[in-house]
Amino acid sequence: MRYISAEETLELRQNVLRLGKPQSSCIWKGDNLKSTMHIGAFVDSKCIGILSLFEANTDELSETKHYQLRGMAVDLEYRGKGIGKQLVNFSEHELKALGIRVLWCNARISAGEFYSKLDFKVISKEFIVPDVGPHYKMSKSLI
Repeated sequence: MRYISAEETLELRQNVLRLGKPQSSCIWKGDNLKSTMHIGAFVDSKCIGILSLFEANTDELSETKHYQLRGMAVDLEYRGKGIGKQLVNFSEHELKALGIRVLWCNARISAGEFYSKLDFKVISKEFIVPDVGPHYKMSKSLI
């Protein structure tokens, strides 16, 4: 696991999260803020997994200084090998070192079980992300 640039996330974001959509749909507000972190998992020099961490609060939580996990994607060839879990664990370790108390995400319904196994809890009703599909907000205490 290592930190990567926003630009290094684009290929997997497009191929896994926005398949069939232009790469411009994979560039997000806040990608290049100093507080934003992008993390990549690699096999040799190939990036096989990514996630991004954005400093962002959500109304469902009362604590301050939350981080939002966004854009988690693992290359289809490497799914089911624990890459996603490793990315989340690395992220939690990094955030804890910064004194961040809560990590949350907009989890696709299809990924809910993955996040539940990592001790994330559903904190919202189901909602639709346009052009993406149904989601829940999920969060995890880091303390």
